[in-house]
Amino acid sequence: MLEMIHHDRRPGAGPTVLFVPGLGMTARCFAPVVAALGTEYDVVTVDLRGHGASPEPPLGWTIEDAADDLAQLVERLDLRDVTLVGWSLGATVTYNYLERHGTERVSRLVSVEMSPSLLREEGWEHAAFGGLDAVGALQATRQQWTDPDAYLTALMENCFASGSEPDPAVLQPLLAESLRTSRLALLALWSGVLGQDWRERIGGLALPTLLVHGAKSRIFPTEVGKWLLTALPDARLEMFPHSGHAPFLEEPDRFVQTLRDFVDRTAGA
Repeated sequence: MLEMIHHDRRPGAGPTVLFVPGLGMTARCFAPVVAALGTEYDVVTVDLRGHGASPEPPLGWTIEDAADDLAQLVERLDLRDVTLVGWSLGATVTYNYLERHGTERVSRLVSVEMSPSLLREEGWEHAAFGGLDAVGALQATRQQWTDPDAYLTALMENCFASGSEPDPAVLQPLLAESLRTSRLALLALWSGVLGQDWRERIGGLALPTLLVHGAKSRIFPTEVGKWLLTALPDARLEMFPHSGHAPFLEEPDRFVQTLRDFVDRTAGA
């Protein structure tokens, strides 16, 4: 069994909330939310393998393995009644967790800014960046290998609302963490998410789900949240009008209140 991924836990009296960051991102992105949640919730944050303080992945490691890493952590910590909060690619990791490991320990899902399929095709308008095609995906893959710093810098900058300039005091510490991401982890997760299509599968995630999307997202500029709302059996959609791809950084107070309301409303349901 592989070494367990890095996590931080701040115990609290209420239900467990477990945050899973996106591609090239770390648990540090959730720091403002963790602080604001106080001690009313049992809060756990993780770094995906090859990100932040987690160990490097082995050759052959996949996005499905990332979900298994998460399951190993949940079981080792004996977490129950968990709210999984997945951001961007982290949301796809949570989808894989639920499909592979079920809902015995997970009661709720929060999917933040993700599409069920990243590549453009006829009849599908919700690709990454509004129109990512195979050529664009290959170009991104090449840059991840040849110039990961440039790739990760652009990715981080694109997390913020269209037309905005992120505060350097917020951006720079997060970028410094992001630039530590391993090439192997980037390529494994990126190729994994490109190869997964959840449009026919996501309806099987039959648990209360909160969809969080930014109205000014550069990563997902279409109304993919509305598509997901119709595809999931028990979902609600919250749009953040002043946010891009990272509502928890751009509108943190509203994000925390929305998360609290969702967890409290569905607790014991």
